[in-house]
Amino acid sequence: MEVIHAWSSPRSLSTSLMYSFSQRNDIEVLDEPLYAHFLRVSGFDRPYRDQLLSNMESDGNKVVNDIIYHPGNTKYRFVKHISKQRVLGLPEDLMKKGKHFILIRNPLDILSSFDKVVPPSFFELGLLELVQIYNELSEIGNPPPVIDAEELLKDPEATLRGLCDDLEIPFQPEMLSWEAGPKPVDGLWAPWWYSNAQKSTGFEEQNKYPEPFPFSLYELLEQSLPLYNMLRRHVKKKTSLLSSHLPPPDLPVPANEKLLAWVGDEIVTRESAKVSVFDSVVQGGDSVWEGLRVYKRKIFKLEEHLDRLFDSAKALAFENVPTRDEIKEAIFKTLIRNGMFDNAHIRLSLTRGKKVTSGMSPSLNLYGCTLIGKNLSFRK
Repeated sequence: MEVIHAWSSPRSLSTSLMYSFSQRNDIEVLDEPLYAHFLRVSGFDRPYRDQLLSNMESDGNKVVNDIIYHPGNTKYRFVKHISKQRVLGLPEDLMKKGKHFILIRNPLDILSSFDKVVPPSFFELGLLELVQIYNELSEIGNPPPVIDAEELLKDPEATLRGLCDDLEIPFQPEMLSWEAGPKPVDGLWAPWWYSNAQKSTGFEEQNKYPEPFPFSLYELLEQSLPLYNMLRRHVKKKTSLLSSHLPPPDLPVPANEKLLAWVGDEIVTRESAKVSVFDSVVQGGDSVWEGLRVYKRKIFKLEEHLDRLFDSAKALAFENVPTRDEIKEAIFKTLIRNGMFDNAHIRLSLTRGKKVTSGMSPSLNLYGCTLIGKNLSFRK
């Protein structure tokens, strides 16, 4: 028997996906077998805590060895996991054996849904644990497929077919639908969590437009979105609104795929090198720039370039401009971090800065100028 592990955060369509796999004729399903172990070790409270601890095995070692990896009579065993339930002290075989994949969902949707059941927290969401699971599996040479709940809703057949291909199991059309109502595979916590899933008969969007976001959870959203986006980069197929259908282009210099840039007051990775939508360069193209070259550990005519940059900023009446020494330090630090000491190009931009709200008036620029430094290597 081959074990298939599905890792996700709560409220990510994981129960619907469990129902989907349970329709196969070659599989058995386990619903969160580590739940009792998690509650015993973590001390977390749930309305059903005592009942669950009385009815489920709470010894993690026994769960892994005697339940998850116990021999069975079907070809596959699908195991639904919530990422935060993978606490310390579990056997290494949990991750080293079987096939694993990760199901993600935008925190905008998770938080709105989660808040209706229990108060959400960073730990409850388990997104950090999902990133750790992805990294751990990748480090042992088994990077897991990642699918997005949004894709499941928009194109369930293509998403499931792709997942089955990644797991090297045959797709079965029966996975696309199921009967409404409680299922024998449901955990005893189902009355608290599964009401929507039990009403469903397949992967289908309930409403075309989402509900308003509860802004009391805004800080939690800020913490969670970067982790979701980090995992989303590993999703093979994305069909989100306004996403490009073009294939990823080849870079003229492949070495530039991994580089560091200066944005604002810090060095960030290429994928994180972004400015606010309220920045003047976005609002009205309000920016000045210089292009510099690096040869043999020296920046060609650096002082002259900076003179022109400051003259341009003065001509446009920029205020709160960084000092010459601050800009030079940002340039040098970024070059050193990238290890670019020869045959490199610097695109140095200075915007009027972020605005407090949308509008063209410079009086709305109360944050100071934004410095952007991008270093590109010419090495092939």
